[in-house]
Amino acid sequence: MKQMEDRYKKYLEKAKSVIRTLDPKQNQGAAPEVQSLKNQLQEKERMLHSLSKEYEKTKIQREHEEKLIVSAWYNMGMALHKKAAEERLTSTGSGQSFLARQRQATSARRPYPGHVQPATAR
Repeated sequence: MKQMEDRYKKYLEKAKSVIRTLDPKQNQGAAPEVQSLKNQLQEKERMLHSLSKEYEKTKIQREHEEKLIVSAWYNMGMALHKKAAEERLTSTGSGQSFLARQRQATSARRPYPGHVQPATAR
């Protein structure tokens, strides 16, 4: 019976020591460390939030810049295309249309139906 009572007391002391280590009210020595860790955690969360906001702003700005570059490239291409088309039209000369120039070239090569070509001597 005495042994069982001693064992019971040992178990009781062990349980009390576990309760003391787990209870934050009685464990005053660790409180500043815990508070310091909580402060560090809050600071890191604030920094993470700040960096994520900055990332979103940077992402939006990059997308906007890409759109501006594409727009400028399109406008430059259209301007060059327009310039090339205008040069082509001015190089044809005398403001004639393509069809009018083709008629002139064809009529210059083909003799008129009423015109008889002289026979060539062989």
